Amino acid sequence: MSYLVLARKWRPKGFDDLVGQEPIMRILKNAITQGKIAHAYIFSGPRGVGKTSSARILAKALNCVEGPTFSPCGICASCTGIADGSSVDVTEIDGASNNSVDDIRDLRERVKYAPSYGKYKVYIIDEVHMLSGSAFNALLKTLEEPPAHVIFVLATTEMKKIPATVLSRCQHMPFRRISAGEIKARLRQIADSEQIQVSSAALGLVARAADGSMRDSLTILDQISSFSSDISEEDVKNMLGITDFSLLSKVATALLCGDRVALLETVHLLSEQGTDIRTFTRELVQFFRDLLVASVMKNPETALDFSAEEIPAVQEIISRTSEDQLTLVLTEIMKADTEVRHASSPRLALEMALIRASFLSGLTPITDVINALSGQVGSGAAKNTPAATARSVPPQRPSPVSAPARPAAKQAADPVPPKKEEAPVVLPEPDEPPSPAPMPQEGSVGITEAWEKVLSRVEPPLASKLSQTHIELSGQELVLTLNGGHAVFEDSIKKNLSGIERLLHESYGSQLKIRLATTAKKGVRKKDLKEKVMEDPLVKEALELFDGRIVEVTSLENNNAAPNGGDDVKEDAG
Repeated sequence: MSYLVLARKWRPKGFDDLVGQEPIMRILKNAITQGKIAHAYIFSGPRGVGKTSSARILAKALNCVEGPTFSPCGICASCTGIADGSSVDVTEIDGASNNSVDDIRDLRERVKYAPSYGKYKVYIIDEVHMLSGSAFNALLKTLEEPPAHVIFVLATTEMKKIPATVLSRCQHMPFRRISAGEIKARLRQIADSEQIQVSSAALGLVARAADGSMRDSLTILDQISSFSSDISEEDVKNMLGITDFSLLSKVATALLCGDRVALLETVHLLSEQGTDIRTFTRELVQFFRDLLVASVMKNPETALDFSAEEIPAVQEIISRTSEDQLTLVLTEIMKADTEVRHASSPRLALEMALIRASFLSGLTPITDVINALSGQVGSGAAKNTPAATARSVPPQRPSPVSAPARPAAKQAADPVPPKKEEAPVVLPEPDEPPSPAPMPQEGSVGITEAWEKVLSRVEPPLASKLSQTHIELSGQELVLTLNGGHAVFEDSIKKNLSGIERLLHESYGSQLKIRLATTAKKGVRKKDLKEKVMEDPLVKEALELFDGRIVEVTSLENNNAAPNGGDDVKEDAG
C-alpha cells in the first residue's frame, strides 16, 4: 500500500476529532439530537480548519445505520462509503470546476431521486464562491425548497463573495482559525502516535508557521519528519526559513538605537544567506507587535509565544524604549511590509524602510518637551525675573512700521470683531502705576476698558466707526465726539445707540447715557489724514489682503460727492 500523508491519515473521522471548533460542534450536536436539521448549511472559514471534514462527518451522522446520531459508528456500509468517497448518497462537487449553469441544472435533476441506502442525500459543494452569478440564480429555488430527503452543505473560504440571496436561505457556521496552542497539542498527539521524535520548541514553530490551519501543520510535520529522525528547533528554522530570534532582536535594537550601519549589515547578511526578504519583513512586523504587546501588558507571557530564554532579551529591549516609539516604529515596519511585497527590488525597499524608521530614535517624546517647558515656566515665575515680562513683549521686527501692523492684520482676519487699534502694550508689574489715559475724569481707566469691551462685541463695521470717536465721561453721561471728517458716521451710530448703551451697561456696571457730539470741521493735512486712515483696522485688513498700498487720501469735507459716504481712499494693489 502506498504511503498516506499525515493530513489524510489523520483527517477527522468524527466530531470529537475536530480541533478548535467547539461552538459549531455544539450547534450541530443539538440539531441532530433534537431533530432540527436544516436543509442547507454554509461552512465558512480559512483553509485547513475542518470545513469539508465537518461536512463529511455530518453526512455520516445523518446516514449512519444508528443515526441520525452525533457519534456515527464509522464501520457500517454508509460510514465507510462516505469515508472513502464511494457513497452514492453523498456527492462532493468542486465549485471551481463545476460552476456553470448547466452543472447546476444537472444537480437540480439529480436531487429529485431518493437516497439509495441512507436517509438523506447530502450534496457538499466545496469552494461554492466560485460559482457564476447565473449558476447561483439557478440554484436559488432548489436551495430554498429542496426535497425533504436532500441536505446541502456549502463550503467556502470567501464568505463575502456569496450572494445575500443564498445566505438568507442557509444556516451559517463560521469556522475560526485554530490557535497555535491547540495545533501544538494535536501535533504532539500525532507525533507520539507516529513515533516521530520532535522537540516541543520545534512543534511550537510548526504551529505558528501553520497560521491557524491544522492541515498545513500536518503537512509541515510530514515534511520535517523526512528531514531528520530527531527534529530540533534549529531543523525547523532551517527548513522553513524562519528567522532566528537573535537576529530579530538585533534588528529591533539597531532600529530603536538608530544604528543604521548594523541595519544595512543585517540586510546584507540575509541576502547572502538566501533568506526571503518578504518573509523576513513579515516576521519583523510580528516581532515588533509582540514587543508592543509585552510593553503594554502586565503579564505578556499569557498572550505571547516567547520561550523562557527569550523573555529576558525582550524585557531588555523594552527597557530601552517607550510605547510611543514602539508604536511609531511598528507603523513604519507595517508600511515596509506592503512596500516589500510589491517592490521589484525587495532588498532595496527593506533597506530604505529600515533607514527611515531608524530616524525615529532621535525624536524626543512630547511628554518630555512639555515637562521641560513646564519646569522653565515654573522657574521663571518663582524668581520673578524680568524674563517673565520680556515674554509678553512682541518680538522686534527690522522695520518699525510693519512690526505693529502684523498683529492687527491677524486680528482683522479672526472671526472675533476687531477692537480699536493701539500700539502693543506690555502689561505693567502690579506695583507700577497704570499709564495715564488721555481723559482727566476720575475712573476714566474703567470706562476705557468697558468701552473696549463694547467695541469687541459689536459688529466690525460699527466697531470701526465707534473707534473713530473720542470718549469722555461726564457724570452719568458718556460723550462720544466725532471730528468733522467722521461726522458722516453719526447717523449710523445713532441707529444703534440703544444696543450700545445696553452693552456699555453690561461692561461698565453702571447705567450711562450716550450723547453724540461733533467738533468743528477743520482742514486736515494730507499727511495727517493718511496716518489716520492707516490706523483704521478695515483699511489695514484690505491692504494685507490685496497686498496694496495707499496712493492718495481725500477728505470728505473736500469731496462731498464721494460715493461711499466717507473718505475717498485710492488703493494701489500690488
